[in-house]
Amino acid sequence: MQTRPDDGDKTATPVDHRFRNRNRLLLIALILLTLLPLIAAVTIYFGASGMIPGAQTNRGWLLDPPGDLETLGLVGEDGDLLVPGERRRWRLLVVTGETCDESCIEALELLRQVHILLGRDADRLLRFAVVTPASPPGLRSSLRARLPEMGIVEGPPDLLDEALADRNLRGQQPTPAATGRASGILTVDPLGNVVLYHGLDQIGPDLLSDLKQLLRLSNIG
Repeated sequence: MQTRPDDGDKTATPVDHRFRNRNRLLLIALILLTLLPLIAAVTIYFGASGMIPGAQTNRGWLLDPPGDLETLGLVGEDGDLLVPGERRRWRLLVVTGETCDESCIEALELLRQVHILLGRDADRLLRFAVVTPASPPGLRSSLRARLPEMGIVEGPPDLLDEALADRNLRGQQPTPAATGRASGILTVDPLGNVVLYHGLDQIGPDLLSDLKQLLRLSNIG
């Protein structure tokens, strides 16, 4: 029996649709399988302390919900707003406060050592000193002279209050005062989410431990 030329066309179309749909589902499944370990790890590390005793080990305070880098209104020395941009790296924003004296600058020099101790992950992190119009005279020149590799940005005097307002601070230590924070460190992920807060007195093992955990768990930046 002779098969008509259009018989093959009638049966091929549904098969092609099924094949294409199956490939799409496989692609979605592969993407989910790639992301699930990271999502699970971050969830357990930061958010599952109520479900898994001892799971939350961060020594600073997790911002819940995270903040947004762009809303902080930080302006670089080039006059541009600090945004995630093309350099998709983690950022440490060190708010120096209105009374950044010699001990404050020494803390920033210690932070440089913490950065170095990250080893091969050090290149994934950028450090910025946040100054305000109320910062001590000469602070910028001192930072440029003693920490030339550290970026300098300018922000509003109440930056920390704004960054931490209306957010839960989750950590092992007692929650710091709700207002009046003069100085501290904000950790920003490569996507621009402000995720952690540390006091300047935590520069050292506490901050280093949290940074190592974050960089180990993250597959971005």
